[in-house]
Amino acid sequence: MINPEQIRAARALLDWPTSELAKRSGLTVNGINKIEREHVNAQRDSLEKIQAVFEDAGLEFLPESGVRRKDDIVTTHKGKDFARNLIQDVYTTLRHTGGEFIAAHMDEKKSIEDIGMDFVMDQLNKRRRVGIAHRMLVHKNDKGLIPPYNTYHILPEPYFSHYPLYIYGPKVGLSSRKYAPKSVIINDARIAASAQKLFDFIWDHTDVVPQAKKETQVKNDKP
Repeated sequence: MINPEQIRAARALLDWPTSELAKRSGLTVNGINKIEREHVNAQRDSLEKIQAVFEDAGLEFLPESGVRRKDDIVTTHKGKDFARNLIQDVYTTLRHTGGEFIAAHMDEKKSIEDIGMDFVMDQLNKRRRVGIAHRMLVHKNDKGLIPPYNTYHILPEPYFSHYPLYIYGPKVGLSSRKYAPKSVIINDARIAASAQKLFDFIWDHTDVVPQAKKETQVKNDKP
């Protein structure tokens, strides 16, 4: 999560007065000043708004209070928040246009362990409010699936990888938890479109999870 030092550095990099950040984020000038001077413990929601504004303006945030202009094509997140940064980027990228977030090689149970159920549900609810749908290819034994279950299909064991692949809007994201945890986001609409075609083919040739079948049966049995 962005910190006061990064907020000050990001404003300087963009040559923005506090009033510009306030206008774009919906926060007050006084509130931003207090956050930057560390006179208050900023709420997560306020920091997320500020970070989203800076990212929309072409900046990315690095470990140990770093900030820089984004590479036009590739963005890398490292450190403990690598997974959260990628998931937040899904919402940031699609929040104004809607659309679909699709992912393969997902391990929902592991994701919840890594980034927390509260964070997962917060992002899920944000996406639902702005009309972002999702589909995921998961392992058959995943115990962390979140209803509705018809958003999941089973990826057969021989083809399952522990390195998740995310496709959303013009972007493709890749995540690695082992050794040096990081996520890489490629911002190229052609690559994303090609990856989505492959995902759709796999989706059309795989089955729903057992929970989805039960869910459908319950709906059909209702009077």
